[in-house]
Amino acid sequence: MKRDMAADSPRAGASGGDRAWSRLLESVSGPLVACAAALPVCVVISLSAGAGPFDLIAGLWTGAWGSADALATTLGKLTPLLLTGLAVSMAYQARLLNIGCEGQLMLGALASAAFAASATSLPASLLAPLTLIAGAVTGAAWAYPAVWLKQKRGVHEVITTIFMNTIAIHLCEILVLGPLGDGTAIGRTREIGDGAVWPPVWQYGAMGLSAAPFFAVVLGFLAHFWLSGTPWGFEVKAAGCNPESARAAGIEVERWQKRMFLLSGALAGLAGALEVVAVHHRFYRAFSPGYGFDGITAAFLANAAPGWVWLSGLLLAGLRAADKWLQLAVGISPSSIYIIQACLLLSVAGQPGIRDGLGRLVSNLRAGGRMQLGEHTRTGEPESRQ
Repeated sequence: MKRDMAADSPRAGASGGDRAWSRLLESVSGPLVACAAALPVCVVISLSAGAGPFDLIAGLWTGAWGSADALATTLGKLTPLLLTGLAVSMAYQARLLNIGCEGQLMLGALASAAFAASATSLPASLLAPLTLIAGAVTGAAWAYPAVWLKQKRGVHEVITTIFMNTIAIHLCEILVLGPLGDGTAIGRTREIGDGAVWPPVWQYGAMGLSAAPFFAVVLGFLAHFWLSGTPWGFEVKAAGCNPESARAAGIEVERWQKRMFLLSGALAGLAGALEVVAVHHRFYRAFSPGYGFDGITAAFLANAAPGWVWLSGLLLAGLRAADKWLQLAVGISPSSIYIIQACLLLSVAGQPGIRDGLGRLVSNLRAGGRMQLGEHTRTGEPESRQ
């Protein structure tokens, strides 16, 4: 018995190691498959624009990573993409889809800018964290009606959050042109107080980079460890994977769904607040170029794994940072970025089919190898045994 247990333990350890590798490959397969799908599209765009077949790819690399300025720009754009991607990922753990990150980001940014511009008398030790809290609380508050309608009236959260996005965008425009504006027709708030500003931690010429992207990456890893290493994270995953079994086990499914959706809204609002304190120092009418919608792509490129959203966020941030360089140096329209992002979305939608196809191919190859090995073994045996 002891010998059998000892013999089984390595196999159990190997099985656990295989599962860990499988989860790792599943998490990183999204960006890899998306990049592979986008490469031929980049070649076609380059050729159609009269450039070389790989000029677009080279331009994207140079514009995103080719200099210190490009690196600072890419990392600066990582913050809202990572946090909105993290927001979508956290809601999806409870099998809820938060499409409203754009509106939550916009209102969170407006609330934090308005608060920081009006509370300049507060010391920096209070003003800086309260500004971020104002953005996060506003984002969570704007997410609440969607999850309430989901649980009380059965209204799907995708429909509700799409409507809430439109309302939030127009509401921000009304407020910034009216009571929260700086009195001009530009459509912006007053500049926030110096105590709320996040100063650059790295300065290169005119470009400065604050600690916001690193803070966002840390939040992503904390979310990963919370989900994978705590009993609360286990309950969230159980509530998302099988709500009926989770209820039978005593897990409060509806309460966890509400908490995760509010957390998702808070992260989106925090993304807007960080853009205010680290980049713009005020709120503009056209504040977000669609970061909330790109966050959906960032989340599902990483298969909604919070610990890997930074990777897909870097990919999208690099695309956004390189758009001007493409036009100036390569002569390719920046609109090609949207074509590439559309290909990324299509690859995300097709990931299950691609993984299933690859899995069947690997299984067939393994089965064929085992059959050939069996034939060789049979042919190598003696023809007669007495």
